[in-house]
Amino acid sequence: MTRAAHISWEAAARLAEGGAVALLPLGSTEAHGPHLPLSVDVLIAEAVAERTAARLEAAGKKAVIFPAVSYGVTAFADGFAGTVHVPAEATGPFLEGVLRGLVRHGFRTVGALNHHLEPAQFAVVHAAARAVAESTGARVVVPDHRKKPHGPRLGEEFVSGGSHAGWYETSLMMAVAPHLVDRAALQALPEVRVDLPAAIKAGGRNFEECGGPRAYFGAPGTATAEEGERLLCILAEISAEALS
Repeated sequence: MTRAAHISWEAAARLAEGGAVALLPLGSTEAHGPHLPLSVDVLIAEAVAERTAARLEAAGKKAVIFPAVSYGVTAFADGFAGTVHVPAEATGPFLEGVLRGLVRHGFRTVGALNHHLEPAQFAVVHAAARAVAESTGARVVVPDHRKKPHGPRLGEEFVSGGSHAGWYETSLMMAVAPHLVDRAALQALPEVRVDLPAAIKAGGRNFEECGGPRAYFGAPGTATAEEGERLLCILAEISAEALS
């Protein structure tokens, strides 16, 4: 598995010339309950990129993973310490610049693997990818696991919108970085039953207004590493299929 951060520019040039797929993990730095670190979205995106690269290479297609973008649009968690919210008007041009940089140096297929689920973040990522693809002719893909038929495969909590730091993300973190899951804090967390998309449509402007005063939703206490591994396989499959 090749990471751009660990190779020379000449090696990167050879990969681009050979038709390698460039994978760009996208996440955020934001609150994920009292039991998970601020880096959840970044760690998940990197893990999905690793598994996506493995699938692509097993199918005969080279891939290279570029350093993750660790900041984005996180308005809903902005009231919690450690969250770094970058407005869309700054995030969009920055992401577009990163994607253009990859394309400019020969990568004709780029996968923007976004695992920060805030709607405004996904909108910015899609817009940046579309702008770069239209202006360069490159293939810039944003695998969107929120959309059908993918969403239902990721569980009822994911579909119903309670997936922020709940069963879904906690399971993924147990598989990706179990040492960063605070088990003592996790055991004390009650389920927070909130349909987050519905709460947002009803006017909620942040996690507190949507019914998540501790920056988590769903049932994190039911998470398992086994479920996390299963979810990672599904997410990698979605991304690999989109980039095939």
